[in-house]
Amino acid sequence: MRDHHSIRKYHFFENAKNMKGIWFHLIGLAAIIWFCIRVLPAPHRSRYPCQQVSIFVALGYIAFWGTLFTALRLWLPHARWRVSKMAPSIVAIFMVLIMISGVGFAVNFLESQPSQTWNPVPKEPIGTPQGINPGRLVWVWNPDATEEELTGYWWNTENNNQEEIDQMYSDGLQQLAGEEDDYDAWEALFHYFNIEHGKGDVGYQPGEKISIKINMNNGYSGPYTSEYDDVDANPYVVKALLKQLRDVVGVAEEDITVYDASRKLMNWFYNRVYYEEFPADPLIPEFPEVHFVDMYGGAEGREQVVASDERVYFAAGSCAYRTLPTVVTEADYMINMPITKRHVAERVTLAGKNWFGTWMEDVFSVHEYHTMGFSQMGNPAPQADLVGHEQLGGNTLLLIGDGTYACRYGNSDISKFEMYPFNGDWMNSLFFSQDSVALDSVMFDFFMLEGTGGGPSEGAQNYLHQQAEPPENLYDPENDGVYVSDSMGVHEHWDPDVDIFSKERYSGVAGDGIDYIPIGQEHATPGITISSPKEKHLYIAGNEIRYFNFLSLTLIIGKIDVETEIGGIDGDITKVEFYIDGELKETDYDEPYGWNWKSLSFFRHELKATVFFDERSVASDTVVVWKLF
Repeated sequence: MRDHHSIRKYHFFENAKNMKGIWFHLIGLAAIIWFCIRVLPAPHRSRYPCQQVSIFVALGYIAFWGTLFTALRLWLPHARWRVSKMAPSIVAIFMVLIMISGVGFAVNFLESQPSQTWNPVPKEPIGTPQGINPGRLVWVWNPDATEEELTGYWWNTENNNQEEIDQMYSDGLQQLAGEEDDYDAWEALFHYFNIEHGKGDVGYQPGEKISIKINMNNGYSGPYTSEYDDVDANPYVVKALLKQLRDVVGVAEEDITVYDASRKLMNWFYNRVYYEEFPADPLIPEFPEVHFVDMYGGAEGREQVVASDERVYFAAGSCAYRTLPTVVTEADYMINMPITKRHVAERVTLAGKNWFGTWMEDVFSVHEYHTMGFSQMGNPAPQADLVGHEQLGGNTLLLIGDGTYACRYGNSDISKFEMYPFNGDWMNSLFFSQDSVALDSVMFDFFMLEGTGGGPSEGAQNYLHQQAEPPENLYDPENDGVYVSDSMGVHEHWDPDVDIFSKERYSGVAGDGIDYIPIGQEHATPGITISSPKEKHLYIAGNEIRYFNFLSLTLIIGKIDVETEIGGIDGDITKVEFYIDGELKETDYDEPYGWNWKSLSFFRHELKATVFFDERSVASDTVVVWKLF
């Protein structure tokens, strides 16, 4: 009987495989029907992810028939029957009218609805600034840190300039501490930390252990030899930190640990940190005694994490606690090194979430709590438990945001930033702070201004509010009956109308806000960015519906307001011109510089915006879009 059922199952799947042509039509028709029965009665549903997928499938299916009918019309003049000539055109027109009417109805509905966009209020800080210079955040930008056009993987030696990254460390550390050389900067940071933690007015002492939490989130599958282009910790940024600790502070290598407790430290990362240069012949170790610790310890030079008796307890969610490894509990100082990257949907993955890879058990069971934390303002958030824990955020000497190759979409893809001053280059940034909340607030604002996927949602910043002003009797991460009551740092949004290289972009010391120190203005060149429409997005009637990571195009249905951002121009702006496929369509002489593209347009177009300033100077930005109607 079992063999009989197996044969029947085999024939069923074989027949299904042979019906793939039929499946194509069934799926296409299902997408059209699904769109019509769901969106026509309630057009706001066009914003739902399932409907956004069905729109693309339906349009693709109609495009198939449109192409086929075009070919038939070239052949049918030779056909005998007049009806046969007309039938395909009639069917095609009928299908297109269904879709146009459905989309048109949705467009009219969406135009009548109030905007759902959340606009953060600038310069209204909450919480208490932390650090040797309270609330200080140093942003160091140097476009020479990486190569704009990559050769192979982003982490290849030829794509990263170690000398420039080393200099960025010196600039950032000195400005953070308010000192004039690297040694004095580290001394000041250690003295401040030890005074705050009751160790006395002393600097680093020989034998004290330092653990560095990096982000290797994409090293979760495959062998250690796997190579990929997804964003993880930059080995050259980690190498620069190790050189600072060993050569400037005087920390013995055996007292330094680089770790991610929930992922593998892949060979491509480890080799480029461990050796002076990789590949090379011969291979010369640069940090032979540094400990590299990961989840498995399954490759040369990698050690496996060991569980301690300490835990971090969560204020909400189905997962009550997680076990901390000894690399955390035995460390005298922690350094948190997050990556500047988006997560999924409206979230961000920054310093608070970088602690997710610092316990022994799985990460997934904490995701329910994480989702709760960003879904609505006021909900408890796991980042607050982690930053508030005395052995994690409470034991953090320094935070370094790695924004050399940032990820502005999703959770893995490296991507260039369009906003000024990046102007279509890699982010090439490092962020330094002793205030975890301030660090994440600034990096959050960069993503908000870049506008990927509409920018992070209001709920995505909830964890920053929870840390800045912890609710009473909620967070007890050590489970000792002592709740976190003091502010963990200062949260504030910048004023986007103030130049990005101005300290006045945040309220600063005088306003009890973020003490923002930008470095790198000498590298900046004037630029214009088309902020709407953005790449890999769907727009209906000017409404941004959703970002699609799996698509390589921008799709616009109906009219759209073309919007721009201009930066780095000190003189007068004369005008901004808008072009479609090289043809001038509009000239705008007044702020804000934009254009309502409402003319009927079909298929692929190149949209270009050019700003004219200082008499003869110009700068341009271009985006390729597909537009229907």
